[in-house]
This record gives sequence, structure tokens and C-alpha cells, in this order.
Amino acid sequence: MATDEQIGANLIRIRNGLSQKDLADAMRARGFKWSQATVWSVEKGERPLRLTEAEGLGVVLRINPDLLLATPEELDLHADVVDFANLLDEIAELAGVAFDAQLRLARAIDDRPESEWPKDSLTIVTRNAIDAALDGLARAEANHRGISEAGGWLNRTHAASSVHTDAFLARVREVIEEANRDRGDRAEEDEGIDQAEN
Repeated sequence: MATDEQIGANLIRIRNGLSQKDLADAMRARGFKWSQATVWSVEKGERPLRLTEAEGLGVVLRINPDLLLATPEELDLHADVVDFANLLDEIAELAGVAFDAQLRLARAIDDRPESEWPKDSLTIVTRNAIDAALDGLARAEANHRGISEAGGWLNRTHAASSVHTDAFLARVREVIEEANRDRGDRAEEDEGIDQAEN
């Protein structure tokens, strides 16, 4: 069972840079009689947190209130999950930015006379964010495989279980192999078109 001190320490980590004053203001907006001193007392473990307050903190901080009772290791895992989710959001945003830039490039090339098109212009404008992401995954997977094979480092440091790691790596390999097959099929189609035109 978590102590008041552990709950307070968890609150400090979970508020993640949000000031005590801002947290108190947000809790007051939800109907709790909190001040900065209240936040300080809870974080020091000098004031027990009421269940309704924990639920209010869950809403304000956008967390499951059970995290207030978590062990440090559980909070570390939660932080890793949040960091990963943020990375996925960044990747999605970057893919959108890359799409817009690529579309602008394709239109700019199309607006020029064909004699002024850059060499390999179709290759340039058809390589997209998905291709770049797949190349990055392939490099990362190959690097991981090299590290793992070179010294078994991952096996030594993470020996408790590898179910999730193995599932993740298998999915990455599957996506890379599927993309390579698709690229090979497209290359064969392009070659067939070139031969038919000649």
C-alpha cells in the first residue's frame, strides 16, 4: 500500500513541470479548496490525499488516478509509454509535413517545361515519408540485430522476458519484408513498361 509520502512523490513526478500554483488553481476550478500550500503539504506527505481529490487530479493531469499509488518502476514505465505516444504523434505530424512538401515539389516540377525537369525527378517526388520511415526502421532493426548478435547485450540486460521485444521486432521485420516485396513488384512493373515502350 502506498504511503502519503509515496503519493506525494508521485504527484511531483506526475505534474511534470506544472507549478504548484497552477495545479492548485486547476483544482480550485474543479471545486476543491486547494492552495499552493495544499499542494506542497500533499507532496511532502504531510496531508493525506482524499479519494475525490485523487479523482480531481486525474482529470486535471489527464491521468488515471491509480498512478498516484504506483511504484517508482510503474511510473517509469508510464513515462516511457507517454514518451512513445508523443514520438508517434511527432512521426504522424512529420509525415504530414513531408507530404505537403513533397506535393509542393511535384507541382513545382510539373509547372516547369519537361526539358527543365531534374534528372530522376520521378524518383525524387515518388519517394515519400513511408519510404523514409521504412528505411529508418530497416536501419534501426539491422543495428539492433548487429548489437544483439555481437555480444548478446540485450539478452544479458533484459533477460526477464522478451515476449514484447520479440513481437515488436517480428512486426518490424514483417513490415520491412512486405515493403521490399512491394518495391520489387513495382520495379518489375516499371521495367516491363520500359520494355514495352521500346
